[in-house]
Amino acid sequence: MTKTEYPISIVRGHILVRDGHDSTLLIDTGSPLSFHRDGLISLGGESFSVPTSLMGVDSAYITDKVGERVDALVGMDIIGRGGLLVDVPGGRVVFGCPTERMTRLPSRLGMGYMSVEMELRGRSVNVIIDTGAPTSYVSESLTEGLPFVGTVEDFNPFVPGDVFESPVFEFPAAFAGKGFTMRAGHLPAMMGSVLRLLGVDGVIGMELLQRQSILFAEGGVWI
Repeated sequence: MTKTEYPISIVRGHILVRDGHDSTLLIDTGSPLSFHRDGLISLGGESFSVPTSLMGVDSAYITDKVGERVDALVGMDIIGRGGLLVDVPGGRVVFGCPTERMTRLPSRLGMGYMSVEMELRGRSVNVIIDTGAPTSYVSESLTEGLPFVGTVEDFNPFVPGDVFESPVFEFPAAFAGKGFTMRAGHLPAMMGSVLRLLGVDGVIGMELLQRQSILFAEGGVWI
């Protein structure tokens, strides 16, 4: 994949990219697979044949939820092939980005999900870095004893009714030695069970990405 930089727009907490072929792509490291309404995604000088939907989720569904036309979702099957730098503070993503002069964090790619170690409430845990998550979510054990500071409404096509509400909690966190205050909620029970099966304690999205550029490459997370 040729190193190629794309400007991004953030819409309702989602990272959108224009690919130069009149398609708008949603960048989603929380999805193992990709799709495009026309069955073809072109990025970094390469073209990828993909399905037109995934388990009933298609571009029309994503467009309705995001509130802006989205033609495709780019998941880890494509991102994992050539490396992707997600630089929300810089307003860009870079496909085919090399790992040269970068540091790999304790991380791994398993079952199509990229997980990394970070510190939440003083505990070292593994979390999925999900560029498709406007809200972050952690296991209930990590918020035990904390008062909630608000609520959030979110969507997931695999929960009944596809819309859910979660309390939001605030607590100290650290990523790569940099501390910050994190806000996160709880996933519905069914999705929480999936995280436990994957051996992770949370799904971390924009709460981290707006602070730190992250490279997904060579089966790991780099900064």
